[in-house]
Amino acid sequence: MPGPAFADGDAVSLHPIEDEDHEFIQYGRNQPDVRVPLTDTDIRTLDDVAESVEDSDDRFLICVDDRGGSTDRPASSDADNPTPVGEVAFAWVSQAGEHGSLMYWIAPDHQGNGYVTEATTLFLDYVFGERGFHRVDAHVLAPNEASQAALEKLGFEREGQRRDDAIVDGEYVDTYTYGLLDHEWLND
Repeated sequence: MPGPAFADGDAVSLHPIEDEDHEFIQYGRNQPDVRVPLTDTDIRTLDDVAESVEDSDDRFLICVDDRGGSTDRPASSDADNPTPVGEVAFAWVSQAGEHGSLMYWIAPDHQGNGYVTEATTLFLDYVFGERGFHRVDAHVLAPNEASQAALEKLGFEREGQRRDDAIVDGEYVDTYTYGLLDHEWLND
């Protein structure tokens, strides 16, 4: 079961990752609908998940529960038993408090409900407002229009394009780079 929520939204909450959550993360990250857009070609074992969680302080489960908000989201038995649906994290941090690279995913059964936008809003409030980061960027495959739309809705600017940067279904695709600065987020 996820740890206690540290950030609550209308439909989602963010939770620190506990050892018991590793199986969910392994399941989610190994799904083709998650793995391919993340350009993650390695299949994850539980040991891989445990190691990656241990190496990062900036990884959180995205959970839903039935404390209100959206009526089309899956309900769990009560607000004390949140249901994990994905993850939001920094894939890497160049310098603590300066620059992080955003990563998020939602399990295929829960995609399309707006969870990424709300969870990323909570995450950005935390990293810009409490942690004092200056810049957050994200890298998105050109065919992943849903992720591009989510980032643009959040105020990220498309800053660049890396040609033939990843392979999807045996074909090279471009990757777009997006960026958001602290003053752009905090002054909105």
